[in-house]
Amino acid sequence: MQIIAEKQPIVADQAGVWEGEYVHLDADHNVIDRHKSRLVCRLMDGADGVAKLSQTNIYTWADGSQEIRYFDGTFQGDRVWIRNELIDGWTGAVSLDATNRTIMVGWTRAHEPDFRYYEMITVAEDGDAKNRTWHWYRKGRLFQRTIINEARVSRDWRAHDDPSYYSFQPRAAR
Repeated sequence: MQIIAEKQPIVADQAGVWEGEYVHLDADHNVIDRHKSRLVCRLMDGADGVAKLSQTNIYTWADGSQEIRYFDGTFQGDRVWIRNELIDGWTGAVSLDATNRTIMVGWTRAHEPDFRYYEMITVAEDGDAKNRTWHWYRKGRLFQRTIINEARVSRDWRAHDDPSYYSFQPRAAR
């Protein structure tokens, strides 16, 4: 994690376990979905000298159904690049923010060339809370927003990790 910590300290500080709630809104601000979340964010320096990030998002709905999403990427240049069968994107600190509390994310979906997604993450001064906003675009037009509030529950992601977190598991009842 030292490589990312030196170049992108705010990104490196996201390592740990976060819990919160996602609220999805349509373009007219109507709530279209709401669910709880747990994120396990891992950052490490690989034996090959490449800094790596991986994250598992565990979503849980009020009806008990659950979905697991897994993302991983490598740090190159000024950001983490994430490329897999679902997305092609990046994440990195916003150098224009003098407080060093802002991270941006941008990606496209592999099989939807007209789809774009942008996220802004604002991290609290103590580093243990963050607020995120997503903007979803299709054919250049906003069709959805997501608002997320999260709190860090642990910096020790290893204590909360599980082998089942490393692959996509579509939404299903528990």
